[in-house]
Amino acid sequence: MSLRSPLTPTLGLLLAAALGAGADASPQVPRQLPGVGLRTLLGRPGGNPRSMSPQQLRTSQATTAWLTSIAMPAIAAPVFIPGVGGTAYVLKLFVPQTGNEELFTLHVPDSPAGQARPLLVGFHSYGVSHLDFSYYNTSFLSEADARDWFVVAPIQINPLVPNGNGMPTGDLSYGAAESQLNVEAVMDYVLSHWPIDRDRVYGVGFSMGGGNALSYGARHRNRVGGAFAAIVNHTGAINGGVVWNEEPGIQAPLETTFGGPPPRFEYQRASLIDVSLAPAADYSLTPAGRHMAANLVGVPVRTYYYAGDPKVYLRTLSDRLDAFMSGDPTLSHELFVELTPPCPGNSNCPNHCWELLDESSVCDWLAQQALGAYPRRGRVLADREERWNGLLVQQHQTGLFSALNYDLDPLPIGQPTLLLGDRENVSLIGLDLEDFDLDATVGLEVETDAIDGAPVDLTIEGVPVRPFSVMRNGIQVLEDCSAAASGVRWCHDSVTGTLELREPDGSVGRWSITF
Repeated sequence: MSLRSPLTPTLGLLLAAALGAGADASPQVPRQLPGVGLRTLLGRPGGNPRSMSPQQLRTSQATTAWLTSIAMPAIAAPVFIPGVGGTAYVLKLFVPQTGNEELFTLHVPDSPAGQARPLLVGFHSYGVSHLDFSYYNTSFLSEADARDWFVVAPIQINPLVPNGNGMPTGDLSYGAAESQLNVEAVMDYVLSHWPIDRDRVYGVGFSMGGGNALSYGARHRNRVGGAFAAIVNHTGAINGGVVWNEEPGIQAPLETTFGGPPPRFEYQRASLIDVSLAPAADYSLTPAGRHMAANLVGVPVRTYYYAGDPKVYLRTLSDRLDAFMSGDPTLSHELFVELTPPCPGNSNCPNHCWELLDESSVCDWLAQQALGAYPRRGRVLADREERWNGLLVQQHQTGLFSALNYDLDPLPIGQPTLLLGDRENVSLIGLDLEDFDLDATVGLEVETDAIDGAPVDLTIEGVPVRPFSVMRNGIQVLEDCSAAASGVRWCHDSVTGTLELREPDGSVGRWSITF
């Protein structure tokens, strides 16, 4: 399986069909608890959509409805006027890439039409639905409503794992590629049809959802697609192999999802950190491992957990994440360990529950965060061909990781210097100098090498003037734009302002371009 991008979901939205109460459905009435917003002490935590009626779905002053039977395209319905409402909807979106319908909650604030507002993306825990975040067990929807924010809470359908009725489930996803494709489709729809401030998109999740929020954030660093500006992780399951070790009851569906037992590429790409799976109790960081968290350059992350949380391995993973991110100056991580039980006396919440978070203070912190310019230094660990913090990475071979270190900075005199080193499984690197506020017309230096010895094409946009001279390792290189050209070459397209450089192997190539 592969995580494909970009997505082009069908415009038609199928609103949530009437599901009807199943035999296992029990009445659940959300109640307003002082200071904590909508929660439930009844039935299954996180809610069962089949047991709900429109009257049960209310939060703060925003009327919420379970909408049914609106013909496609739903975008034409009056309730979908962008920026108007202060209303939360439960919707379905058909995703052609996975062949499934993604169920999600969308809260539309009542800000003036066209006014760009932040977007909060919530990821639910294991064994429940998107309503775990948006209605039953947190007050995030109320907090967002008070701040005039959009909210999206996807169920993250995993089409590979059926529920008891033979239908795909969102109960168990753990960052699987297919579930992330469904979230991508929801993000693409919301970003395309509502005025979202793309510098202020935030991710929050608990347990499985904490790992999913971090995994989605680390694997989606394209600003156009809604890259997270900050992430809050509550006791996240951030390594699928460790979950497989520690949760024997779900090993079978995990193996269905990830293609077998760990270690496998599918587990690694869904994990934030790479750890040793033996001995199981230790889970030490793998030196020079495949740590997807490396992609979170410039993204503030907060991790919370309760010191007495019965899921000891999740506490250990939180500590390992903090150790990894704290050891990299390009990454930002804060760890909060709570010593007081978050929900004493609540038998439905044995100290592994959402209650640890204060939703108001979390949103206050998120409100201070915004995407800045693309980071000029860092590491890309790519699990597929995509844009990563402004760098387009294409692969020699799919189904494997691609990696490179980058440092894009001007010299003291202002001449941009692009260091693109330690390439691995990278067939093309593309970037636009304007994305990094770099000016090529004063001259350009490029240095690159590969640890796998493979060639690479460098595509540099934002070069409006044809170079006067191009040198590689001190030797003049003549321009060659023929499609059949091989070996060292360069070509400039004056129409698009693109400079192409061809590195024939993995040796160090030092290019000096003057204008």
